[in-house]
Formats: sequence, structure tokens, C-alpha cells
Amino acid sequence: MAYRWKPSASQRKAFAEKMSNPDEAKAHEQRKIDRDDKRRAGSKFDYQSAGGKFVPTQTQYNFCVLNMALEMTNEQDEAFKQIMWGYVCQEKVHHDQIHIVNELRRKLN
Repeated sequence: MAYRWKPSASQRKAFAEKMSNPDEAKAHEQRKIDRDDKRRAGSKFDYQSAGGKFVPTQTQYNFCVLNMALEMTNEQDEAFKQIMWGYVCQEKVHHDQIHIVNELRRKLN
């Protein structure tokens, strides 16, 4: 397994103190969003033409179960149901359904 950096206790404490300031916390979250948008913008992956079927992950399943009460379009509702069915039955679900759920997860987090 590759090495992964972890902050020390003093670094975690300093970061927590820094994030206790609402302006700093907001700026930090905005930097994360900007970085993710920049990465997605440079991606050559074409979601519209992507195909394939995959078994949904437990994270996707948990998101669907916890957020079934959201106001959704029919397409999103169908995607939620497909993800839950696919995970419970360990059956493959089309990538488009998984993509819809993943986009909602990113938007709400």
C-alpha cells in the first residue's frame, strides 16, 4: 500500500483552531469546490456516451436510503430505486443511474 501523509496531533489541533473561524472555514470549503470543479472540467471522460453496468457501492446505497425524502425528478427517483435494488441484489446497474446519484451526492456534500 502506498504511503499516505497524516497530520500530527499538533497539526490537527492547529487546523481545527483555524477552521473555528467561520470565514476561514467558508474559504476552505470554497477552495475544495473550486479544485473539484477544475478537475472535472479537465476530464476527458464523456458521461453522455459512457456505458457499462456496475454493482452499486454501499456508500451509494446508504446515500439513497438516507435521502429518499428529497424533492427529486422522476429520473432521479428511478436512479435511487435502481441503485438500492442493485446493491441489495448485487446486480449490475447502468452507469447513467450511478452517475445521477453520484452527482447528487457531490451537490449535497
